[in-house]
Amino acid sequence: MENTLNKDFTSFSDEDLVVLAQQGDDRALDYLLSKYFVHVRSKSLSYYIVGADRDDIIQEGMIGFLKAVKTYDF
Repeated sequence: MENTLNKDFTSFSDEDLVVLAQQGDDRALDYLLSKYFVHVRSKSLSYYIVGADRDDIIQEGMIGFLKAVKTYDF
């Protein structure tokens, strides 16, 4: 795998970032997670779980996003 230590991920497509993340590139995964955090947070506002606070729901959304990245089949 190519060294991505100094790469600027803004020029990568989401598909390329998913491939890198699936190959074990933690920086690509971190970039994807931070890129979509605001989207996951905004979507979580419409959900309610008994006994959970807003941060718990956001965390569940981020876990779902992480699983989606790891298991995505092109």
